Amino acid sequence: MDKVKPTRKTVLFVAIAFSLGVIVEYALHSLTMTRTTYSFETGENILQNSGFEDGSEDEPNYWYPADVSVDNLTMSWDTEIKCNGGRSVYINNTYIYDKTVCNNWAQTINKVPKERTVKLSGWVKTTDAESVVMVIQCWNILDEMVAFGTTQTATEINGTNDWQMYNASVYVPNDTSNVAVRLTLTGTGQVWFDDVKLVIK
Repeated sequence: MDKVKPTRKTVLFVAIAFSLGVIVEYALHSLTMTRTTYSFETGENILQNSGFEDGSEDEPNYWYPADVSVDNLTMSWDTEIKCNGGRSVYINNTYIYDKTVCNNWAQTINKVPKERTVKLSGWVKTTDAESVVMVIQCWNILDEMVAFGTTQTATEINGTNDWQMYNASVYVPNDTSNVAVRLTLTGTGQVWFDDVKLVIK
């Protein structure tokens, strides 16, 4: 029996159908990912390595430096100055930028406590710091920030201060795909952070 050669229209139809299938599958996967819910206990800390004790070289596990690198900027562990345990993290900058720059230690959380309030707390020590802020950012799947909380709501952190605990809270919207915590130094000065937690309320 002779083989029937597929027409150009048939090939085009199959190609379009396949492409649509891939697009629909991707869309359904994305929708499923954004609607994934996790179970959290009240009082649970969802930050990893909160005390900055574990890691290698100059970086603690789960945390990463988000910075505008210059010669006069240092971001690392500190074994000499710490509030509890054996380590803290610090930012030291003497460079004067020509625009506002927020060098920070950050951690991204992908298991999101949707429609829950989270409270950020941490110990902070400063020396001649221009401005220090701890921030919670809620991002959706389009990389749009849909909510945030900051320690600036309650108090300004600047100048020279011994270890003090600061707090910030935010309600996590349902369309949040990930939460970022940032420990920030804006401008010049020195700051140390230790025992930073993000607790489910």
